[in-house]
Amino acid sequence: MKLKEFQNELSKNKIDYAIIFNHPNKPDPNFKYLAGLDSIFSCLVVSKKGSPKLFASIIEVGIAKHESKIKDVITINKDLYAMIKKSFAGKNIGINYNHITINMFNRLKKEFKAKFHDISKIFDRLRITKTKEETNYLRKSCSYISRIMQTTISNINKFKTELQVKDFIESQVKKLNLELSFPIIVASGKNSKDPHHFPTHEKLKGFTIIDIGVKYKGYCSDMTRTVYIGKPSKEEIHKYNLVLESQLESIKNLRKLSPAELHKQAQKKLGKYFVHALGHGVGIEIHESPSISTKSKDKFKEAMVITIEPGYYDKFGIRIEDDILITKKGHEILTKFNKELIVIWFLNH
Repeated sequence: MKLKEFQNELSKNKIDYAIIFNHPNKPDPNFKYLAGLDSIFSCLVVSKKGSPKLFASIIEVGIAKHESKIKDVITINKDLYAMIKKSFAGKNIGINYNHITINMFNRLKKEFKAKFHDISKIFDRLRITKTKEETNYLRKSCSYISRIMQTTISNINKFKTELQVKDFIESQVKKLNLELSFPIIVASGKNSKDPHHFPTHEKLKGFTIIDIGVKYKGYCSDMTRTVYIGKPSKEEIHKYNLVLESQLESIKNLRKLSPAELHKQAQKKLGKYFVHALGHGVGIEIHESPSISTKSKDKFKEAMVITIEPGYYDKFGIRIEDDILITKKGHEILTKFNKELIVIWFLNH
């Protein structure tokens, strides 16, 4: 939470105050970022100076007072817009255009005789680097997913299908009282060449990609390992090692190259069989800035948490992914589990 920095950005951009809406069915991650919770229907208003105010309904004000980082929590006991206008003054209002409907925006224009400014880029700039508190949450999230990955791969010879692996992972997540960052990917055999494959009743065979992540205190992890079910050919072993070399090389060169240059380096090694970005930022959302792709204009900075995930997709697919904290002197790999090719010689079918 960088509240002071956010207020400085509002002041710099001549914005009097920002209104950030949240709905639990479609939570705004930036509401979570500033308020510290996302499970309620609420509205956060932050001025360029002074204390922010969190407006919550009478049935959720207790939750807001107990869980939110915002101290000034107000019960919505009449028209919300009238309450905001009474508490805040100014003709320049910040709105997150990425998380507002046309109807809501039209209502705002009708209620407030003001000029509206998109603040989505301000949030991108603030969230691209992490505070110590955020880093600790991400480190914990990564430790959980590393443990789940290890347990899953240790037990994989007990399962027959992709769905059985998925069900096992879900049971481990539930056991730890966590939630998933994104839908589980288990892709085996011919399905492994589809980077975002949804698990099916496909029997486990050949390269099997497992891509999973959990949330801890709202902060995401994202980890991928690829194992082989059966006996791999020399070509398959070679391709796996090519992806592994690419990942290790990318991690080694994090502070030497820009995100765009790093992606180009991996693309040169893996050729046309590498079809997605090399990585992305991770935080309260599973995909955040910076982008690690050929079109990226971002630069690596201390306190970023990113993924590095080269892949190969042809007759089969291979992907290896870790979450990495960029430090003052180098980097710290947050997801910890073996990356050498694990071969499962037989399944207990």
